[in-house]
Amino acid sequence: MEIDSQLEMECDALIGQYPQKRSAAMMVMHLIQERFGYFDDTCVEFAAKKLGVEPIEVYGMLSFYPMYSDKPRGRVHIKVCRTLSCALSGSVKLGHELSKLTGCPIGSTKGVYTLEFVECLGNCTNGPNVQVNDKLFEGVAPEDAEKFMEKIAALDKSGELAQKPASAEPQGEGFDSPAYKG
Repeated sequence: MEIDSQLEMECDALIGQYPQKRSAAMMVMHLIQERFGYFDDTCVEFAAKKLGVEPIEVYGMLSFYPMYSDKPRGRVHIKVCRTLSCALSGSVKLGHELSKLTGCPIGSTKGVYTLEFVECLGNCTNGPNVQVNDKLFEGVAPEDAEKFMEKIAALDKSGELAQKPASAEPQGEGFDSPAYKG
């Protein structure tokens, strides 16, 4: 992939907002992920150089966080939580149902779909949870998989599943956290 001067400037602007370069790692990686859709070796090396770290540190984040990828993904990225509370609510069965409906094996990309199991989507009391691109869906029962995929197809067709840039304003109402000052 080719790193252009626009991406360089955007990364520099982000890094300038933090007391240490490496503190901007997540935001810089979001920017790269948004631009290219995944990280190849060039992107990893670019991020490491910008952040003043070794490439292995970028690879570590790339392999740990599910929002980053080292392979191209489908336009509709379906992440099914398989952590204990969601698994007990039926998420494993749901994942297999979604695989049948989409024709996409779990852990791979086929056509417009990427389907994978992930660890904890942070909504344990309302499982099974599924995140499609930027949108979280809670309480998706395995027996409702077909209806769920119809909804996803409609959202995709309308453009509502298009991913929002990491720099976009937070969505939702009533977000009142003392930790959030944005």
